[in-house]
Amino acid sequence: MAEVIGDVVPFAVGVALSPLPIIAVLLLLLAPVGARGGAAFLAARVLAFGALVAAFAWAADLVDDAAGSSTPAAVLRLLVGVGLVVGAVVKWHRRPRRDAESKLPGWMRAIDGMGAGGAFRLGLVLTVANPKELAFAAGAGFTVGGAFLGAGEVLVAGAVFVVLACASVGIPVVAVLVGGERMSPVLAELGDWLRRNNGIVMALVLLVVGAMLVGSGLSGLG
Repeated sequence: MAEVIGDVVPFAVGVALSPLPIIAVLLLLLAPVGARGGAAFLAARVLAFGALVAAFAWAADLVDDAAGSSTPAAVLRLLVGVGLVVGAVVKWHRRPRRDAESKLPGWMRAIDGMGAGGAFRLGLVLTVANPKELAFAAGAGFTVGGAFLGAGEVLVAGAVFVVLACASVGIPVVAVLVGGERMSPVLAELGDWLRRNNGIVMALVLLVVGAMLVGSGLSGLG
């Protein structure tokens, strides 16, 4: 059980360090919708990741049961890891040069006019329609589903992933709820830094988690 949780943590950290969701929640918290929008965005992320990990764990369990071994899940982890490493290389080569700012999606300009419902939908989209987020959720789900755990242990491992994965979005929300407008300058400064460096941060995250996933897959094949 502890070993499985240890294997899941890198995927959760990869999600938590993904810059775009953090930028999105910071913009929501600084927008008129404020903490309500941030809380709705966080709730959407929690629900989406919970459903994704459960679905991937169920799929991995079915495949392993049919094959009579954990080899298929190990192969899937290996393939996802290779994909993340390739994504890291691509992201690194496309990073902005010197002081140039990363180009951000046009939907970010619409955040100022969003209500809580729009923030919730945005949280869902940034989770289920983002290949990198799906890859991390798949890695966690395959790891949990391929470990032949009991139902309670699967629930605990999945919960650990979801809590850690959503922590980087949850912390700013809690900070605003507790500190109010005093947190605005700090959040604005953090958002500016992430906008300038999101390509570099994402490349490093993909590389580290991808390498760990490749190692986990190879270990499972051994």
